[in-house]
Amino acid sequence: MVKKDIIQKFTIDYEVDSKPKVRATVKIEPDYKKIKSTLKNLREIEEITDIWRLSGDCGLFILVEIPSIEKFNPLIEGKISRIDGIKIIETCFITDVIK
Repeated sequence: MVKKDIIQKFTIDYEVDSKPKVRATVKIEPDYKKIKSTLKNLREIEEITDIWRLSGDCGLFILVEIPSIEKFNPLIEGKISRIDGIKIIETCFITDVIK
């Protein structure tokens, strides 16, 4: 149809997310008796982009991406802290990505 000049132009419809996302790290001390269900529940949270299980007493380390800082407390209080098997949560915001 392009060769026969039936289709002469194409339109690309896309959406650009102009606002950068807020990123934060969250260190979690889990109850290791419930680690499988804790990890399963964490995997289901859309805002969590990465989950690492660390050696020793370090527990779990997760990376979250949220559209704004206002969405952070609802994420921690409404989703992550309600998961059975999470004992302690420590959070840090990423202020600058170096590499």
